[in-house]
Amino acid sequence: MESDRPDGLRERKKRATHRALQSSAVALFRLHGPEAVTVESICADAGVSPRTFFNYFSSKDEAAFMLEEGTPALIEERITARPPQETPLEAIRAVFVARLGELATGRIWLERVLLLRERPELAPRITLTNRAVEDAVTRAVAARTGLPECHLYVRTTAAAVFAAQQAAISCWEPDSGPDVVTLVTEAVDLLSRGLPAPPEPAGQPGTRTPDAAQVH
Repeated sequence: MESDRPDGLRERKKRATHRALQSSAVALFRLHGPEAVTVESICADAGVSPRTFFNYFSSKDEAAFMLEEGTPALIEERITARPPQETPLEAIRAVFVARLGELATGRIWLERVLLLRERPELAPRITLTNRAVEDAVTRAVAARTGLPECHLYVRTTAAAVFAAQQAAISCWEPDSGPDVVTLVTEAVDLLSRGLPAPPEPAGQPGTRTPDAAQVH
């Protein structure tokens, strides 16, 4: 089997080290605040050397907020490959829901969401991460529709679904209420129905101050 080959083992070890460094960075950012965390403290927590750290990341911020390698390309590929009879909204929703289902089973994604809620001033540090994902969605919508990436429909669709996903994650309460997959599904459904006014008055459960979170 491929996983038994030396190169397969090497790749698994690399992914494990990558995840360990990310996990330590996010956990220490939450515990001590980013200013108090150093590359050396992340390495000590993860059990690796600083030299090893710089084989994976260029800074502590990158370790805390960088996407998994290949994530934008994976999202673009999955959206493009969805059944052709699906609308762009349906295709993006299916991929976002599946990806969130994968991420939500791991601790790193949850810790990152909580970090950004606790320290909203860190939101600008993930701007490039969010942009990479939105650009991937834009390319996929263009591929599915045959329209240029600069077309208003393509840009609006990508931006709207990405914003709906962020809104759903910001409304999500990990310890109560609907799970994040349900909320993302509902948010994109609202878009597909033209954002009809809700039957309940404003201020009902499920509203909270938006924070910056993403699929990665």
